[in-house]
Amino acid sequence: MPRVLIVDDEPSILYLFKEFFKLKDFEVDTADNGLEALKKLHNNKYHLMILDVKMGEKHGLEVLEDIIDRGYDFPIIMCTAFGHLKQDVDIIAGDKMDVDFITKPLDLEELWSKTVSLLKSHAIKTDNKLGSST
Repeated sequence: MPRVLIVDDEPSILYLFKEFFKLKDFEVDTADNGLEALKKLHNNKYHLMILDVKMGEKHGLEVLEDIIDRGYDFPIIMCTAFGHLKQDVDIIAGDKMDVDFITKPLDLEELWSKTVSLLKSHAIKTDNKLGSST
């Protein structure tokens, strides 16, 4: 069963995403700030992260930088009301991470489409890495 970590400081968004991914047969963990998310990453393995950009305690872009610095390898969907941040994320992530965006207000069909697409492309990329190392 795939496992997702949802990170957002809005309780209603956490609840909505948690219930949505449970219906899609995901194991779901949540964090209401970036520091809590990094602690959960240290103790668990995830297949996907849904990460809000604008949070109080630790900004989503800072969390993304920490994830890359620590060498984690899973796709991330960033949630933002600010479409112009895509360029910043592209600069931070480069080709090190599979990152996509969903803008607020949220569209669950778009979220699911991006989830499926990212998980498939990440699986192909991971298989290619394994194949080239043998």
